[in-house]
Amino acid sequence: MSIRINVDPANPGQFFACCGLLELADRLWSGAEGAFSSSGAEFSLSRTGNSTETDANELLINIASCAITSTLSDEQIGTLKKLLNRKKTSLTAQELIEKEWLSQLWERERIRLHDPFNVWIDWWGDDHSGGSSFKTWAGKQFVLDLARGMRAPMRSGAWSSLPPAKWLHEPASDGSLPFYFDADIGGQSSSLDAGFSMDALGMRSRTRPMIELAAFVGLQRFRPFREKRWESFRYVQWTEPLPPVLAAVACCGRLPQHRARIFEFRLLYRTKYLKSFLTAKPKETTNE
Repeated sequence: MSIRINVDPANPGQFFACCGLLELADRLWSGAEGAFSSSGAEFSLSRTGNSTETDANELLINIASCAITSTLSDEQIGTLKKLLNRKKTSLTAQELIEKEWLSQLWERERIRLHDPFNVWIDWWGDDHSGGSSFKTWAGKQFVLDLARGMRAPMRSGAWSSLPPAKWLHEPASDGSLPFYFDADIGGQSSSLDAGFSMDALGMRSRTRPMIELAAFVGLQRFRPFREKRWESFRYVQWTEPLPPVLAAVACCGRLPQHRARIFEFRLLYRTKYLKSFLTAKPKETTNE
C-alpha cells in the first residue's frame, strides 16, 4: 500500500520535500521507493517489500519525535548567539577567543536527525557540487533553530490524524521562521514587492512545515541541475518507482526516463543575504 502525497509540481520546495520523505522512509524501513504520477500532482511512496496501512502513520510519528541536534551543543550555540549580538569592543580577550573558536565550529556545523533515521545534513557548506547555492538563511540565523522550528508543529494533535495527501499543505502559524523553500511564501516575503523587509520587522507568513523540513533533508542527496550559463535550476519529476540512490540521479536529469517532467526555477534574493525558492516553470517532457 503506497503513501500518496498531493504535490504542486511547480513548487520546487514540494518537489524536494518529496525527495526528503523518500530519504527518510528509506532509512526508516531499510528500503523504500518513490515516484511521481504522470501528471506530477501526486507522489507515491512505499517501503520495499510488504507495505502496510500503518506505514504513513509510522513515518510521520518518527519524523515528529526523532531528536534533532547539531555538532555544536545547545549550550555552545547559546553562548555564540550572545557573543555575536554584542559589540566586539565590549568583549574581553577571553570572550574574543571563545567567539573565534565557536565561530570556527559553526562554519563546519552539521545537523543530525537521530534514530531511526540517523541522517547527517550539511549541504549548505558544499561548494563543490553546488549545495551552498541553496542556503536561504542569513549569517546570524542558526539552522538548528530553523529545523526545530519547522518540526515543532508536527508534534501537535492536529497532525496525528492528518492524511498523507495533506502533509505538504498543512499550515502552521506559530511564528517560527521557515527556510523559504516553499515557493508559495517565498515571493510574499520580498522586500522589493512589499516596500519593506518583513524579516527585519519580525513579520511572519503562515508556513507549511513539512515542506520546509523535508526539503531541508532532501537537499542533502538530491540536487537540481544547472549549467554555468543559466541563472536557473532544473529538476526532473521521475515517474518510475526508484530508491533514493537512483532517484537522486533522475532528479537532475542524468537517468534516461520515459515521460519525465522537467521544471526550471530561480532563487529570489529577498535581501542581500536572504534567499527563497520561486515557482518553477515546466520546460519539457522527455520521451525516452
